[in-house]
Amino acid sequence: MNSLDSSSIKIVKNMKRYILSIITLLTANIYALDCPADSAYHTDLRTLLPNGSPNPTFNQVIATGLCGCVGFTSELSGIEEDSTLTLTLLLNDNEPIRGAQIDIYHDAGSALSYDQGGNVVKGEKLEDLDDPTTSTVIESMTLLANEMDGFVRVMAYSTSRANTVGDGMEGFLFHLTFKAVNGLASLPATISFGLGSLDLPGTSMDPEILNVACSFPDTSNMVAFSTTNLGVMAENGIPLKYNLSQNYPNPFNPSTKISFDLIEGGKSTLIVYNLLGKKINTLMNASLNAGHHSIEWNGLDYNGQSVASGVYFYELRSGDFIAKKKMLLLR
Repeated sequence: MNSLDSSSIKIVKNMKRYILSIITLLTANIYALDCPADSAYHTDLRTLLPNGSPNPTFNQVIATGLCGCVGFTSELSGIEEDSTLTLTLLLNDNEPIRGAQIDIYHDAGSALSYDQGGNVVKGEKLEDLDDPTTSTVIESMTLLANEMDGFVRVMAYSTSRANTVGDGMEGFLFHLTFKAVNGLASLPATISFGLGSLDLPGTSMDPEILNVACSFPDTSNMVAFSTTNLGVMAENGIPLKYNLSQNYPNPFNPSTKISFDLIEGGKSTLIVYNLLGKKINTLMNASLNAGHHSIEWNGLDYNGQSVASGVYFYELRSGDFIAKKKMLLLR
């Protein structure tokens, strides 16, 4: 392959990364992972160094590289026709990551099954990867998942030296789908998810590949998701019913996310009111497509001023559909 071909491939890779970064900004959960580019620390379990000599830091806590963090998007999604429920994981990689091994737990018991119709799909963090051994090959990682004794283990790996970009940006790691054995309607009102372990092999200590995992929602701090306001989709991705979800978090400070589902496109408004019924801010006034939508309110009024602590209402209108919910701001 000549140098022109090599340069063309590099340009395509960079353009695809740019487009993916724009998509991430538009679609990712607005509650970004708290993952500063600090050093990760783990117990050194290597008995020998790469040259074969004894490891002087064996069983000691050492700096292993720059932090990588994993979290969840703020909502689950479901498909009614095949009774499936999908959990999306996010990754913020402050240095290139060579793969991942993640154990995912939930408290829904036998109501959710991975083996009976689940699947796992790569997010953009595992596509169009770098390979330091070649400048002409666009790599991706293999993704596998298996239901173990009480959890699902997901592994991402490459048989080459492919690694993530390591740009310190949050993006989708993968989408893990479970089968709701007795249907979505039979699920408990809330389901909590947490990670039992997280291994993110970093590259800054190359040739050693050491775990750089920092923050993640472990099984002592599981994240609860509501299934009452679950955005239920048909197989074509269009919601089966109108829905205005409870804002999250609630109570909140300084901002909160409001999500809603439209079964038909058209003029839609989302307005915040105070207890007296006075309009505080119009969060959205536009023609929207059918689908799932989310918007953030940062606690500001029409003049860009911070509003006081208290109870507020938000109202969605789209066609003949009208819904209103209450939220609490605590400064």
